[in-house]
Amino acid sequence: MIRDPRFIAGIALIIVSILLTTWIIQRSRGGEEVYQLLSPVAQGQPIEISKVSVVSARTGSNAYLPVGEIPDGAIATRSLSAGELLPRDAVSTAAEQDRRQVVINVATKIPSSVGVGSQVEVWSIDASTPLQTEDTEPTLIAASAIILNISEPDTTMIERAQAVEISVTETDLTKVLAATGTTGSLVIVPAG
Repeated sequence: MIRDPRFIAGIALIIVSILLTTWIIQRSRGGEEVYQLLSPVAQGQPIEISKVSVVSARTGSNAYLPVGEIPDGAIATRSLSAGELLPRDAVSTAAEQDRRQVVINVATKIPSSVGVGSQVEVWSIDASTPLQTEDTEPTLIAASAIILNISEPDTTMIERAQAVEISVTETDLTKVLAATGTTGSLVIVPAG
């Protein structure tokens, strides 16, 4: 058996340095586990586990929702982008009571800057009179619609209408529904 105190002290120092190095590496790599969005979520849409992944991040604050804390019936209080960490203040369990979802057919191409979660204006263009007359002006029917879903354009139809699911305020809902029943066209314009 080895009884040299320097040898025992050396072994103890090696063990302590290995443990300390392991602890420092784990501490520097670590972070809290939070949710990251896999796809965009529009304001008012449900936040489901299938739309998020778990990542380890050093956030340095309590601003993001930790793993296991998504409440039942969670909805987004604002539009969120894919890849974004899920902010605590963007999650609620109370649905917005003053907004309704509706699907409209848009006659023109949708701008490339518009996607799920974008805030847009919905305009109606009356088809009963030619656009060349001064009396014909487009009508704003919803100033703060939010895009919930954009379907692929239907290329089999002559007009090539495209279905878009939007969320509108209750006050705008009647105007949107009335405009869908006319012979005119609906157009989406990015808000701003």
